[in-house]
Amino acid sequence: MIQVAIVEDEASERSRIRECLRYMEETENIVFGITEFSSGSAFIARYAMQYDIVFMDIQMPGMDGMKTAHALWEADPAVLLIFVTNMAQFAIQGYEVDAMDYILKPINKYSFSMKVRRAIARTTKRFDEFIYVKKDNEKVKIQISDIRYLEVNGHYVTYHTVSGNIDEYSTLKEAADKVNRDYFVKCSQSYLLNLKYVSSVKKETVYIGETAFYISRSQKKPFMDAFTKFIGGR
Repeated sequence: MIQVAIVEDEASERSRIRECLRYMEETENIVFGITEFSSGSAFIARYAMQYDIVFMDIQMPGMDGMKTAHALWEADPAVLLIFVTNMAQFAIQGYEVDAMDYILKPINKYSFSMKVRRAIARTTKRFDEFIYVKKDNEKVKIQISDIRYLEVNGHYVTYHTVSGNIDEYSTLKEAADKVNRDYFVKCSQSYLLNLKYVSSVKKETVYIGETAFYISRSQKKPFMDAFTKFIGGR
């Protein structure tokens, strides 16, 4: 899941960006977690270092986009910033805060998709890390971002990745210590899920694509707290 923040004072423009992201979800194999802010000051006040991409209007009342971007850059220089503006000359100032790109209003969903795909590619390269998993007598390199979930079965842990499954003689706790990321969360004693791949949660069931996982009673509160924090930044 790609975590996105939309910082825009006009509700219609926030809605348009959201529609473009939903269009990408329908046409491409991407899932977005979207959080919206109606002002730069509200965004900075509630900022948590969980966003991959931030869409920001430049012309906003009060704390405008450039001031907000400067504050964002000081708090989290790794996040990818895309300005949204009516006039391209304003976006040129984005180099001061290392903005990746800019999108002109009115937003065209096709050019929007192209720029977002480029941002996602940079996000993956920037934050991707890897671990080694012992398989038989060799060590296999796995990118952490490719791990969808971990499953324990007896004395083995299965790493379910986007490219296949790998079994390791281990405990779930040992595997959790190895990935060691806040977005890996237990839903039961048998599964550790990567929240970036969670597509929906319905009562006691969480879904990664079409695969369903039962949320145990003991894990319900910590799982939902972690998931709510992950998608909302609250």
